Amino acid sequence: MEKLFDPDKPYVTCEKNIKAYLRSLSDCQLKIFFDNLEYTPFHILLTKEYKKRFRKSE
Repeated sequence: MEKLFDPDKPYVTCEKNIKAYLRSLSDCQLKIFFDNLEYTPFHILLTKEYKKRFRKSE
């Protein structure tokens, strides 16, 4: 498996990998990640995915 953070690749590629990884998480896993938000190096991307997935219907 390719590394999530590869120092030889540009940041944009890493960001795409992180977004793909977050989309692949189950709802339960995403909630656990979000509960531990301060420990993740990609908190902005995690917050965006969480809000997108659990946005309240109006």
